[in-house]
Amino acid sequence: QHLTISIHLPRTLKTLQRASSSCCGPPANSIKLEEALNTRRPVVLPMQYNPRCSRSRCYLQKDYIKRENQRLEKDPVRCFDSREINVRMEYKYCPNMILIDTPGLISAPRSKSSNQQQRALAAAAREAERLVVTKMKCPDYLILCVEDTSDWKHGSTREVVQKADPNLARTIIVNTKLDTKVPQFGTPGDALEFLRADIIDRLSPHKLGGPFFTSVPAGRVGEGSEFSFATDDDFVAACGDYEDGDRAVVRQRLKNLNLKGDKGDSANEVLLPRVGLSRLRAFLEQKVDDCYRRNVAKILPLLQSEYGTASRRLEACEKELEALSVERLKSGADAFVDGFTSCLKEAIQGSIIAPPSLFGETLDQENVAAGSFHGKLSIRLGTILST
Repeated sequence: QHLTISIHLPRTLKTLQRASSSCCGPPANSIKLEEALNTRRPVVLPMQYNPRCSRSRCYLQKDYIKRENQRLEKDPVRCFDSREINVRMEYKYCPNMILIDTPGLISAPRSKSSNQQQRALAAAAREAERLVVTKMKCPDYLILCVEDTSDWKHGSTREVVQKADPNLARTIIVNTKLDTKVPQFGTPGDALEFLRADIIDRLSPHKLGGPFFTSVPAGRVGEGSEFSFATDDDFVAACGDYEDGDRAVVRQRLKNLNLKGDKGDSANEVLLPRVGLSRLRAFLEQKVDDCYRRNVAKILPLLQSEYGTASRRLEACEKELEALSVERLKSGADAFVDGFTSCLKEAIQGSIIAPPSLFGETLDQENVAAGSFHGKLSIRLGTILST
């Protein structure tokens, strides 16, 4: 962190529908940034692990984001801006990675006969989709596809992600609001079919991971009656309580099903590792670690070069420190005094010898200074001969 070299950090890009933004939250660090989630520009979160930060340090200018939103609302040409807003974060729960939060996708009504407002909404939806797809096309990004659906046959966010990542090889699928979905299923078999998500495995067998199922408590962190949590630790604890509740509900719904997995595991043993923010975080941390290991070949030459530069600087500093020893300082002072006194003695006594460096001339310099006698000599000889 103290070096001035550029090291490529793993980047995770999150995309979701606007309807599910309130119950998603950045799962990588379990911190809710409501202000960042409602921007019309992508938000880049360079997260830095700092064990000394018991409270998250987020360098975010809320007024600037509000002004940007108002500017884009009044812009007659566009509703979104592809330029990124950088928000630096330090926290004891942050991994060293970069999270990119894109503007939420908009579900516009599809009808042949639409009014002006609906057409404007459809244009904004297309603009937001173009922005998100352009960001996702970077091959180094991990994509966090956040879905809010009870039927895996219909995944609007997943359809947009596949425009940039057709095989979902860089995509991790996350389903939110599990606490509201499980009670909707009438039978344990329906809940099992939803949690298994077999259709996702058939449609995208090469996906990177998921689906994971999460629930996040509503409310923000702050001081005052309008905030639900006083500290970040309270919010993290609430996320843990929601996860425990979801796992208990899933375990209760599936306990009577005598289904076995490929390795003889029960349905609960197969599906429970997908439930909860902690499971998603552990999976993301593993992928981030893999990214770091893949980048070792790029990072090591940079570190070796920096080590060589630091070694040369250290050697130069050691030489300077050696030159500051008492013996060297005395010898240097004595040499300076001797030279000064000798020059002063010569200046006082003087000398009859002109220094050749100031007053001496070479033969060429004398010829140039004297000039040529050719013209004057010819005139003198002509006068003599005439007389």
